[in-house]
Amino acid sequence: MDPREPGVAEGDTILRTARRLEPVLIGRPIIGATAPNPRSPLRRGTTRLVGEEVERIETRGKHLIFHLTDGLALHSHMGMSGSWRVDSGRGFGRPERSAWLILDLGGTWVAQFGGPTLRLLRAVELGRDARLATLGPDILAPGFDPEPVAVRFRAHGGQVGEALMDQKVLCGIGNIFKSESCFENRIDPWRPAASLTPGEAADLLRTARRQMDVGVETGRRPSRVYRHAGRRCPRCLGSRIRSRAQGDDGRLTYWCPNCQL
Repeated sequence: MDPREPGVAEGDTILRTARRLEPVLIGRPIIGATAPNPRSPLRRGTTRLVGEEVERIETRGKHLIFHLTDGLALHSHMGMSGSWRVDSGRGFGRPERSAWLILDLGGTWVAQFGGPTLRLLRAVELGRDARLATLGPDILAPGFDPEPVAVRFRAHGGQVGEALMDQKVLCGIGNIFKSESCFENRIDPWRPAASLTPGEAADLLRTARRQMDVGVETGRRPSRVYRHAGRRCPRCLGSRIRSRAQGDDGRLTYWCPNCQL
């Protein structure tokens, strides 16, 4: 695996995680909370969680927010390698000592492993958080409208692949759906975003949304070009899939130089 691609956490993963955790967490008192990993961001804040209940779980792109009683919120971002896991008596599948946080719900335990963000704050502070405030529309939000987002997309000063990954334009898309949506729509991810017509931009966002919806419902993701560098294009068979670092983060983009012109 390329070191620039340590994992595949994207908006569909976050929404699936929320749906999986809701029946386990919502309405159940937290009777114990620990932060076994000495590097945990919540090493000194776990006692505040005891006695709380999760009222609802919110997703914002790649962010997961647990709204608790007493006006508290637990903000989690799993990055590219973090995960939330449930133990109903068979373990987490990872050593407990490496967990950022373990919540004891009385016979069931929920834990976050890894990830760059895990913090407990007052819910009112979420509205003042600079990182959350700058997020663009969530591509998986109910009623997502690609038309106005396409305007923001075309105003991006970079390439198509960069605009898709810019969480300030719209949030939730990661490297898999960047590459796969461009491939399905036969769009060169290296084109300037401004060069797309309004219809092309809106259709690209619809494709990404449709692909991600499938991921949410089934756990399956498209895999026609992603991590297939060097293989023949599954559509034209006349060229081989290429990959190259794109954007400030140097994330790999996969595309067919023959199909995506």
